[in-house]
Formats: sequence, structure tokens, C-alpha cells
Amino acid sequence: MVNRDVLMSIRPQYAEAILSGAKTFELRRRRPSFASGSRVVVYSSSPDRQLLGTFEAGVVHEASPESLWQLVSKKAGVTRDVFDAYFEGCERGYAIEVNAPKRLEPKPLRFRPPQSYLYLRPGRRGHRTVLRWAAAT
Repeated sequence: MVNRDVLMSIRPQYAEAILSGAKTFELRRRRPSFASGSRVVVYSSSPDRQLLGTFEAGVVHEASPESLWQLVSKKAGVTRDVFDAYFEGCERGYAIEVNAPKRLEPKPLRFRPPQSYLYLRPGRRGHRTVLRWAAAT
């Protein structure tokens, strides 16, 4: 897997928790195909619908939901009921370690956001704007 810049849609309460440092694992039902070290641009989904910041993707943990809960229960920013409902029917779940979260000046997204995530490509006009924003310090 290659380090890439990724735009990830995250529900507003979880996006805020990630950027505040309270949520250190992002949960997913499907294995992400980007590598540790990739920069993840956080898009806070509806009703916010804006870019909020970035984090560096760490290790992606894969396990049964029960085993995954044991690993992330105090760090995923969700209750057991929410966790169980999210992973209902899944044999495997995934938890992306959140490293170095960085809040940036909120910015609206000028193209249709991904349902889960998409790779940002410097050759695409809308993507270039997001990449420049994400690189701001």
C-alpha cells in the first residue's frame, strides 16, 4: 500500500472528537486501502458539510467486532451499543489509528463528498484546492 492523501467523510460528532484528540480510532466496516502514514483530510458530513482538519493514519487493526471492541472501547468515542449496531452482521471490523490530529480553518467542499473516502489527486482541480488547504500550517 502507498501513502496517499485521502478525503474521509466522518459524522460531525466523531470528526470533532478526532480533532480534539478524544477519539484516537476511526472505525470502518471495510478495510481501507491506504497505508499508515497517509494524510487523512477530515470532511464533517451533514449537517456541517465542511472540511475541518487532518490526521495521519496509523496502523489499521482488523479483528472480529468482539476483539476490536476490546482494543478500542476507551478510544473510539462510541458506546458499546453504537459500536454493536455499526458492526452488526460483520465478521471483521477495522480501526484506523488516528495520529497527529490537526484542526484547520473550516472550509466548504466544492465537489460531491465521498460516502466513505476517496483518494485526492493533485491533477484534479477540486482536489488541488483541498490539498493546498490541508497543507496549511
